[in-house]
Amino acid sequence: MASLGIGLLGYGGIGKVHTLAYRSIPSIYPELPSYHLQAVCTTSPATAAAAARDGGFARSYTAVEDLVADPAVAVVDCALPNAAHKTALLAALSAGKHVYCEKPLALDAGEAREIARIAASSRGRVGMTFNYRFIPAVMRAKELCEERALGEIYGFRFEYLHTGYQDPARPLSWRMDRERAGGGALVDLGSHVIDLARHLLGEIEATLAVTKTYVSERPVAKGSALRGRVTVDDAAWLQARLASGAHGTIEVSRFATGAADDLRFRIEGSRGALRFDLMDSNWLYYYDGSRPQGVSGWTRLETVQSYPGAAVPPARSPVGWARSHVESQYRFLKAVLAGEKPSPGVEDGLAVELVIEAAYASAERGGWVPVGRA
Repeated sequence: MASLGIGLLGYGGIGKVHTLAYRSIPSIYPELPSYHLQAVCTTSPATAAAAARDGGFARSYTAVEDLVADPAVAVVDCALPNAAHKTALLAALSAGKHVYCEKPLALDAGEAREIARIAASSRGRVGMTFNYRFIPAVMRAKELCEERALGEIYGFRFEYLHTGYQDPARPLSWRMDRERAGGGALVDLGSHVIDLARHLLGEIEATLAVTKTYVSERPVAKGSALRGRVTVDDAAWLQARLASGAHGTIEVSRFATGAADDLRFRIEGSRGALRFDLMDSNWLYYYDGSRPQGVSGWTRLETVQSYPGAAVPPARSPVGWARSHVESQYRFLKAVLAGEKPSPGVEDGLAVELVIEAAYASAERGGWVPVGRA
């Protein structure tokens, strides 16, 4: 089999993470057929050349269409800002390329629907970067949910809390502009926890949401006296009703003082419960409701780095944040090479956008809003 050429769009922080993951996969999964880092694209010749040198790419480009047209590029990895996703993905799909897309899929649900429609008739397959699915503790939680170890789901709480936006002197960026980001904390952090809720528990059919912007104006640049308006949410709170009838909550914030990368969930059912904390990511906590009084209580399940088929490191090793990106990209490449549909895929990216669309509609006009259909 010819080596699969990877073309990366964007070499910011997340582009570097994707590059690190591609370079790590051959050591961890040596059985995967060969691929190579063919091309990288940034906005200027200087940064593109530096990205190619530092990342180990064979070529560099400054235009998306040039990278997509490269005949040696078979997979286009989109690590661009949200507003650039649609144009890049449609160009790649129209050229028959496979696509690996950083969350969110698009700027909004309308764009996501268009991407999903084009993807359905394209030779290329689409995978999504919902990497938290691939932490071993979450993988074990998925197994327990599928085994119905929790029984009927009564309630759930998912939250993703960051800090760092509290300083009103922090300047404006594209992440604070709805036209370029699609939204704030609900898009940035909510994409991940909405996907996890769907992945573990099933579809969200309606939501009641409140959003909050704490700092409404910021300097247009560092140290500037000129100020511009913040047009996105800093935090959001969602009540969510699942198709199963279960009710729960989703909370996201970029103003959670004292938080680090605090992604957590708790799920309660008729026969048991689960809880997980990303900052304690080597363990899944399980409550078995069938155990008699006196020996009941939470059990800490050792999940650490339990990845089936991985050559290194040993399964007993602590899991790291970047490892979930490695697993996500490995499974995407494995699906592409096998001619299978990647999971998570474009349908999952669209489903998350539809929940976000309903949440913003609810926050704007009040009341429960049903989640739209694809």
